Amino acid sequence: MVFDDLAQLLAPCLSEDFLTAAWGKSYRHIHGWPGKFARLLPWDELNEILMRHRLDYPRLRLMQDGRRLPTNTYLRHAASGGGGGSRVSIPRLQHVALTNHLRDGATLVLDAVDELCQPIREVAETLERVFHERVQVNCYAGWRTQRGFDLHWDDHDVFILQVAGRKRWSVYGMTKPSPLRRDDHEIQKPDAEQPLWTETLEDGDLLYLPRGWWHVALPLDEPTLHLTVGVHNRTGVDLLHWLADRMSGVEAFRHDLPLLATEWERAEHLARLRRELLAEWDAHDLLELYYAEQDAKAEPRPLLNLPHSATQDALQDDALLRLNTPRPLRLAAADGVVRFSCNKKHWKFAADALPVLRHLNERRACTVGELCLSAQAQLDEQTVRALLRELLQHGLVVLQPGLKY
Repeated sequence: MVFDDLAQLLAPCLSEDFLTAAWGKSYRHIHGWPGKFARLLPWDELNEILMRHRLDYPRLRLMQDGRRLPTNTYLRHAASGGGGGSRVSIPRLQHVALTNHLRDGATLVLDAVDELCQPIREVAETLERVFHERVQVNCYAGWRTQRGFDLHWDDHDVFILQVAGRKRWSVYGMTKPSPLRRDDHEIQKPDAEQPLWTETLEDGDLLYLPRGWWHVALPLDEPTLHLTVGVHNRTGVDLLHWLADRMSGVEAFRHDLPLLATEWERAEHLARLRRELLAEWDAHDLLELYYAEQDAKAEPRPLLNLPHSATQDALQDDALLRLNTPRPLRLAAADGVVRFSCNKKHWKFAADALPVLRHLNERRACTVGELCLSAQAQLDEQTVRALLRELLQHGLVVLQPGLKY
């Protein structure tokens, strides 16, 4: 199953119901069906990742009963020659030792597996476009009955996708509203004997947990593999950091604070700062402006389709192109031009390019022929192809990876 949108990931739960009743508010267990998430990370693919990649701690680690197993018991670092005669340390997996640890009850943890596996990457990209936030996916695999982690909470929202096997979960809610990571040492643990919810996630099930909800998971003496999709939502604290940076453009905020001034002068200075700050806060839709700027700064994940993407004849009619931006474009057309910001740059094209840009913005991928057809009322085919070459040159579009032409 391909997860091109949030609805497919949450099925059979309706995405509208989830966003209204659960997102950011409460846990949600969604019963799926066997094999729903199987294509995301089959066991064979996990084996290939572990064998092909030189993974090191902390990205690859083993956990057992809440403690990290010593890295040197399953990873060996060997010196290897680098450029210019330098020597670099290369991690090498000790597969027999690793397997023995797992057989004895350790949990294998692999962070950022979305960078190593294409189907998981596609899920992350889909959710980034929905939530306009950074998404990272981690993998957890266990075999016995020992827990990998103790009772804990995460500083981001998570979707837990049960890929294979089963796992027993207990959820406890929050003990401090909307905690931040720096609050970790201040937050009281809940009573481990009184969970709000306890149930077994079966193959194909999904569990959603908002930030700050305590939870713990136990394997059931059988192979189990799940993915934790972390959505790192921004908070009011992030908004204030951004606003503070914007205020550096206001003269009053660049002045020295009046340490040696009179009490009246100090009060006047603070009053002026307050007026300037509130004027900035109330002058426009601050939250919309904040999200627009953050979207424009988001960097795309690398996309390559060599050798085809580097050839001069890549734009055949059936070549598939996709927009290479982590967020949907905010297209604004006026005065004969279309403007948008993305990938840390501001872009401007003739307004006739709008149909092509809209078509790319609305679809995961489309052929060159479809794009020529979408703009035929404004542009001839030669002009569309010239526009597409320019978009390719700037990295705004890429040839769909993994396809041949």
